[in-house]
Amino acid sequence: MEQILQKIETKEYKSILVRDVTNLDEIEKALDALLFLQDSKLKASVVEQHIQYLDLKFSIPDYKIKIFIAYSSGEPCGYVVTDLNPEYKSYGRKCGTFGWLSANSFETCKALIKQCEVFVHKNKLRKMRGPINFPKNEMGFGLQIEGLNEQILYGVSCPSPNSRLFNYLCDLNYEVESEYTCLRVDEVSWKKGNELDKSLKLCCLPVDELKERLDDIVDLAKDSFSAILPDTSGGGKKNVENLLELAINMPKSHFGFHKCPDLYNRYKHIPEFIEAWKEGDLENMVTVFPMVLERSTDRLIGILIGVLDYYQYWKNEYVSRINVHTAMVRRGYNGKGVFSSLNNFGQATNRSLKGTTYFEGTAVWTKNSRGVNNEGAVSSIFPHCTPIRKHVVFEKRVK
Repeated sequence: MEQILQKIETKEYKSILVRDVTNLDEIEKALDALLFLQDSKLKASVVEQHIQYLDLKFSIPDYKIKIFIAYSSGEPCGYVVTDLNPEYKSYGRKCGTFGWLSANSFETCKALIKQCEVFVHKNKLRKMRGPINFPKNEMGFGLQIEGLNEQILYGVSCPSPNSRLFNYLCDLNYEVESEYTCLRVDEVSWKKGNELDKSLKLCCLPVDELKERLDDIVDLAKDSFSAILPDTSGGGKKNVENLLELAINMPKSHFGFHKCPDLYNRYKHIPEFIEAWKEGDLENMVTVFPMVLERSTDRLIGILIGVLDYYQYWKNEYVSRINVHTAMVRRGYNGKGVFSSLNNFGQATNRSLKGTTYFEGTAVWTKNSRGVNNEGAVSSIFPHCTPIRKHVVFEKRVK
């Protein structure tokens, strides 16, 4: 009986054909069959965004990317992308990645991942991590292991509810190296939000002024992300430009309301807020980019970058949810109320001017397999929030 089972398993494995695919129509067809999203309109939009990303990368000479599709009996049964994005680093070093992984069996997963490992090794990289789903600003990263019943959020990797990828990757000797937590922001106001240091001020800028500050934001990213992190895809100018495009491309008609006539009266007890709104252009400010500046030098000290929930937009709903994608505070400014003031001001501005009601801090690195904990994030964010999702990133040395 055991010999019969072994023969059947061998036959099933041999029947899996893995193709290296560049034809966008074939890729789209495979994603239509394999990508799990209950809403058909939403699924079509996600596939469209992914195809646009691949089309762009295919057009770049010598860009290192491969799409592998697994077939069984002529039908797609697995999909993976291995993207050697030059901006992506793990602990400061270049690293191979796999992402968008879908596999209906262990043997399918094994066949796909093997192709990724061969590609990474050929390009002289010795480590591979995943799932890293480029573009990360839109598609997120990590395999979700907790919070599977939470409402999906744009920019956060979402799972297939019946996926066994965790077990498959462990069986392929991949280690759970990093853990990331997503946190629902429960408190509208954090205690230190009214205590911004007098040498600093809050603001939200219109698009044209924000574009003039792109280099400042990149400089702040280099300063605040100076620590060696498990997964970074660059704080470069292009990355910030992409986040800004996501902020300004949402039609105003898709927000619940646009004006709060008693805005100043409601927050008159917080002079920093009133100052920022009176000095700003309420109609045109980019509300998901709240900033803190140094009064004497106009130097950028801190910023929150939010990503609007395009899933709601694609489903033709009012956009009421924000993914708090990035938080940056310049070194040496801890204890000056910067982070909490940015949160309070950002929430007040978006609630009042756009009608957004839900905020979630996403992909907060919390620990790695070496026992290192991100204590700063835990102490500053967790007391005001509830952890609702957890993602893990796997790693393996490629031989």
